[in-house]
Amino acid sequence: MISADVHVGRLLEIRLAAPITMQDLQNLGQRLGGLFQQHPGKLVSIADATRAAIVPEDVANRVVEVFKADNPRIERSAILVSHSATFSLQIERLVAAAANPARRCFHDTFDMKTFLGGLLTRDQHARLAQFLAGRPFAV
Repeated sequence: MISADVHVGRLLEIRLAAPITMQDLQNLGQRLGGLFQQHPGKLVSIADATRAAIVPEDVANRVVEVFKADNPRIERSAILVSHSATFSLQIERLVAAAANPARRCFHDTFDMKTFLGGLLTRDQHARLAQFLAGRPFAV
């Protein structure tokens, strides 16, 4: 399951929860296309993948395609991952394959906030704090 939305400014919020299917990624691609149309310019992306799990290779390959397609519209992207070493390695591999140095994975919210911080307005910082506080998964 995946949700994506922009609630404040240019802060793109994505939540992922297992299982993640090809249909989820297709829906995400369509959703992102709409969000990119609604919000001109580059977005700053935050993704909470702490409830996600390892995905099959075909799904992983599609994730890389989505990342690559979105690269021109993403100024910076931070992905919060669980402490599962195997899942973290998979996500880090997918981020590397997307070839965008502005995308990074984090285990620690402080480091993640530091990475995004200079790009966000006060309102976006407040929304980021709400997002990280674990607001309910929105479908």
